[in-house]
Amino acid sequence: MQQKAISPHKRARQVYFHRMPKVLALLLFQVFIRLVAFGPLLYAGVTGSFLGLETQLGLIIGSHFGQETLLAPICGLACSLPLYVLLVMPMRFQTAAYRISLLHDLPRESRINAHNYLRWLLAALLRLARALPFLLPFFAFIILYYYYIPYPDFIVPMLGISNLGDLIGQGFIGGVIIIGLAGVLSALLAAYGWKRDIPFEQQDVLKQGIRLSLKQARMLRRRRRRIINRTVSFNLLLCLPAVAGVLLALGSYLLSLPRSGMLAMDYLNMAITLIQLNLPEKTLIMIILVMAVLWLPVLPLRKLALSAATAGRPKQP
Repeated sequence: MQQKAISPHKRARQVYFHRMPKVLALLLFQVFIRLVAFGPLLYAGVTGSFLGLETQLGLIIGSHFGQETLLAPICGLACSLPLYVLLVMPMRFQTAAYRISLLHDLPRESRINAHNYLRWLLAALLRLARALPFLLPFFAFIILYYYYIPYPDFIVPMLGISNLGDLIGQGFIGGVIIIGLAGVLSALLAAYGWKRDIPFEQQDVLKQGIRLSLKQARMLRRRRRRIINRTVSFNLLLCLPAVAGVLLALGSYLLSLPRSGMLAMDYLNMAITLIQLNLPEKTLIMIILVMAVLWLPVLPLRKLALSAATAGRPKQP
């Protein structure tokens, strides 16, 4: 009898519901290490300060930003990025190994100890180095945006945006459009560069070694390009409700801000509010609820589907 291949998301649903305690335990672990990694940034956003480091940074770079609350997120992010590399990225290989063992009942090593962690860390650093050329344009965009938008003299960013918009003959509005397009394009490039090595994360780097795992990942990416792209696309659709909910919460608050009647001033005011992470408690609670209801429940499904797409698809009669 001819066997029919099970789609990655169907296989993911099977494992999700049949092995829910293990799947939820893995989810809690993933959330925990990300909260630890992004803890400094979250702390800076909630308190508006970061252990006095923003004051020291302000003394070093001068009074460009005008107020220290704008420097607090920079200090928090500067601490969170290394923690993400050291904690989250190695554990992406560990959790992938555990998911594959759940999907296919394969004896994949996923114990957390010093030896395994160091091997996963080396693989994670290689993964980051390979993605970095694609991530740099997005990082450059964020840095430039963060530098110019909150300038104490609002004339500077206003004229800069207007001069940029004059390139297409649309003034300030045209400048905002160009900035938006630059942000979207650099984000898409970063997403592409990050997606390239998804199959690498699924390899058994502990058993095969990093070099062979990278070679296997390249072959896998070519051989299963269609199914991987289809799985990633469906995962993006699963994210849309949460993204829409967060944007709705942010948009509702930004539209409630006092208006000056001047488009440029209103835009800069909204942008600075987002840069500061200066959101009211009600908006923060709404965002947390949206993430808890619409993001977290589908996270295991998305991750399991990716592992199923890159680790092979079991057959059913």
